Order: sequence, then structure tokens, then C-alpha cells
Amino acid sequence: MAEVTEHATNSANDELLNGYTTDMLALETHIRTAIAGQIKDLDEASEAKSTLIRIHSMCDAHVHSLESITQRREQNVGGVSKVVKQAVSSVLGAGAAAIGFVRTEKLPKDLRDTYTALSLAYVGSLMLHTCALTLGDEEIAATAKISLGDHAEAMMTLQHVIPAATVASLVKEGMTVDMTQMSTIAETIHSAWRK
Repeated sequence: MAEVTEHATNSANDELLNGYTTDMLALETHIRTAIAGQIKDLDEASEAKSTLIRIHSMCDAHVHSLESITQRREQNVGGVSKVVKQAVSSVLGAGAAAIGFVRTEKLPKDLRDTYTALSLAYVGSLMLHTCALTLGDEEIAATAKISLGDHAEAMMTLQHVIPAATVASLVKEGMTVDMTQMSTIAETIHSAWRK
């Protein structure tokens, strides 16, 4: 009887972790695709472009790691792409639709939306790490921990790119801006995270 109960518990644990893993795979895939579209819209000299290229590469690495786990564990009945398509609707409903596949808005709004999506991915990675660690799945816990750190670093980087992109957009619209305030803005960002 204890063996049956343990098998049922392991099966429930696996099902839960599979759901969290496919949700993260769907989210990372969506973010990667959306950022690829944003990158195409930027000129080569843009500081934001190099930042977005690094974030895109990060998401790509996360997608490959999660796909590898998914495939090895054979949870992908019908293939990984089918699992992702099934999961993406629930993830998008949770807020990942903040960045669309076709953007017509200006760069600061794109970066804001990317930051929002990365924040969702950060929290999702935290939840996946927590579930995996507390349910004894070290592989998924380690993968989620890497993603957690990557998303935190990407958000910190974007916090410093967004003000410059916002000011550049204001200048492009013909506004007179006080560039001496950039150091004050940098300090505001820094102090916000020290509280």
C-alpha cells in the first residue's frame, strides 16, 4: 500500500512540475520571439539593440534547456511544439501578452513591455525553482535557478537602458530635455532597490 501511495505522490509531483516547466517553456519561447521582432526594428547603433540581442540569446538558452528537460522526460505527448502551444494560452492569459509579435509603438514602450515580460519570467522561474527544490527535483531546480539569475540581471540592465531610450524618444519628438538629470535618474534607480 505504501508503494502505491508513493507512486501516486511521485506521479502528482511529476505532473505539477511538468505543468510549471511547460508554462516556462511557453513563456520563454514567446519572449524570445517578441524580442527578435523588436531587434529587427532597431538600427545597428542603438544601445538597446545590443542589450536586446543579449536578452534574446539568454531566452534562447532557456528555451533549449527547458526543451531538453521536456524531451528527456517524455512529457511531450505529440511533441514539444504541441505542449508549448497548449501552454502558451494559459501563460499569455497571465500577462505575457505584454509584448506582441508585431510592435508599432516606440522603443521605450517596447523596452517597458520586455521588462514586464522578464519580470513575469523571473517570478515564474522562482515558482518553478521553489516547486522543484521542495519536491526533490534537483535538475529542474538548478535550471530554474539559472533562469532566475539571468532574468534578474536582464531586468537590472534594462533599468539603465530605458531612461536613455526614453530621453532619445523625447528628443526625437522635438522636446527640450535636461540631460544633466541622467545621473539623478541613475541614482533614483539605485536607491529604489536599496530600500
